[in-house]
Amino acid sequence: MAKAWPVPGLTRRMRFRDAAGRVILTRWHEMMSYEHGTLLGEDIEELHAMRVSSRRLRSALDAFEGAFPPKRFRPYVRQVKRITDVLGDARDLDVAIERLQAMAGDAAPDERPGLYGLIDRYHQERRGQDPLIAELFDDLHRRGFPREFERFVAKHTGVRRKDLGRATAPGGH
Repeated sequence: MAKAWPVPGLTRRMRFRDAAGRVILTRWHEMMSYEHGTLLGEDIEELHAMRVSSRRLRSALDAFEGAFPPKRFRPYVRQVKRITDVLGDARDLDVAIERLQAMAGDAAPDERPGLYGLIDRYHQERRGQDPLIAELFDDLHRRGFPREFERFVAKHTGVRRKDLGRATAPGGH
């Protein structure tokens, strides 16, 4: 599993709103750093890392919801949940395929055709997830959601992308 990015400038004595902005924006950039690899679809670990990062972002949004006006905040939380859900559907199929492939290698010869049939069906379903993921991110960018989200966080916390410096993943993803 991808390690969580360290949050630049986070201290124990920091104001709640400042901490909220730093944590949320770091988690946002962490998640989005996997977008290209996820859309390429060549390495299932990219999608896995993006999904894990989206779940970290959702947790941060839950933890810091008090820093934001509730009615204006809810649509952002719903959008991040949508991202997590779409990625989760694809990831669940990736995991199922991996597990079934491992089982098929150890299965009795008369059980293998059924397992391979199920693996093929899941592969087909998984290929159907790629356009949904691409559509999700096309929609996000078309609507300007990334910029809008960052502006919203900055407006209510005072933290902007530039305040984070060049936050990157451990190992430089």
